Amino acid sequence: MATPGNGRSIVRRHRGKIVFSLAIFGSLVTAGSVFLWLVKRWLYRQQLRLTEQHFIKEQIRRRFAQTQEDSLYALYELIPVFSLVVGRKLDLEELVIALRDKKLNKMGNRASDDGISSGISTSVTSNGAPGSLQGGGETRSKAELWNELKTKSIVKLVTVAYTVSSLLLLTRLQLNILTRREYLETAVKMAVEKEGKDEGLSNWFKSIWTDAHANSSNSSSTTSSSSSGNSKASYINEQAFLSLSWWLLNRGWLEYEAVAQESVESEFGSLSPRDTLSLEEFGNRLTNVFVNVNERILKSSKLQQALLPSRQMELFVLQQTLDPEALGVVQRDSTILSQLLNETTQCIESTASAVVLESLINESFQYIMTQVESNTSTKKRSGQGYQIAVFSIACKDCCTSVLKSGVVSMDNELLSRLDTCPQLEDLSASVYSNFG
Repeated sequence: MATPGNGRSIVRRHRGKIVFSLAIFGSLVTAGSVFLWLVKRWLYRQQLRLTEQHFIKEQIRRRFAQTQEDSLYALYELIPVFSLVVGRKLDLEELVIALRDKKLNKMGNRASDDGISSGISTSVTSNGAPGSLQGGGETRSKAELWNELKTKSIVKLVTVAYTVSSLLLLTRLQLNILTRREYLETAVKMAVEKEGKDEGLSNWFKSIWTDAHANSSNSSSTTSSSSSGNSKASYINEQAFLSLSWWLLNRGWLEYEAVAQESVESEFGSLSPRDTLSLEEFGNRLTNVFVNVNERILKSSKLQQALLPSRQMELFVLQQTLDPEALGVVQRDSTILSQLLNETTQCIESTASAVVLESLINESFQYIMTQVESNTSTKKRSGQGYQIAVFSIACKDCCTSVLKSGVVSMDNELLSRLDTCPQLEDLSASVYSNFG
């Protein structure tokens, strides 16, 4: 049996081995603890990174959705402007009032005279009667008024369909380009700030020391002022970029109107107000009009002329939309405006935009035919069709529904249908995510 003395001697004899073993054991425990700490830290950082990525993706998704809503909201604000502009050249209400006055005068003549007026060719002889249209110093006949209403109502409907579709496309492109630009600037700023925090105390102190000796308080103030000035110039350039939609609303739409005028005259010019067409026949003739406009504008260089001003006309448009101070800022430095315009032009000239606009036009055509069918269904049929006069009124009423606006209610059915067009959503997502 071992005595305590023998035990102590054994410990003394193997003390070196025991100490070494304990040191090894302690090192292993410490290394294990450090390893576990590092693993936990790595897992924490991975989890944090995934959380940040998820948050960023969610922010991008929300911002994208908000941008599309903003585009639709902007359209509701721009539609009343276009309605006033197009109404000055293609005024249908004036023609309707003139025809109504002729009908009232005709009824008055029947009540006062024994004879019966001849009908459609009857003209009013009263000078300057309210609502009467005059041409060449003479009052227009009823037939002439109906023919003009026929042509103008269809031309206006086609022009409005193309302009509204183009305006939606242009607004989507502009806002998605701007939102992506703003997001990138914010992301870069956050990345720089994060990198600065991760550099460590020595680099941070070194940067403080360098900045303190390289810049005086006056130069720091100048840098801050310069940064503020650059931010203001950037904002004004972006506002100038958005204001270029003035061109489509006031001048560009005339490209559509000119081609629509020729096409409508070709398809409907020979028809009198009393001629009849079936709904299918009317749709076929209207389809030919749309096809002709597509061929002459959408599939040619004229599309860009309709959507954006030429380089020579940019200053003119900016003079119409910017105050003198903002115009001066853009004239001094239009670098950002030029960059935004170049990207927008590339988008407009792309095949993808042409496909999207054609899809919007097709959706507009389907909506028009549905509305025309609805508006004519309550009218009296003549044989198997409707008189051209009936189609004229139906097109006028359809124009009213297409140009319906109201920022609060936002209940324009055509805009709602166009806004959810899958091709438009795909293009918007492509432009928004083009971080290259």
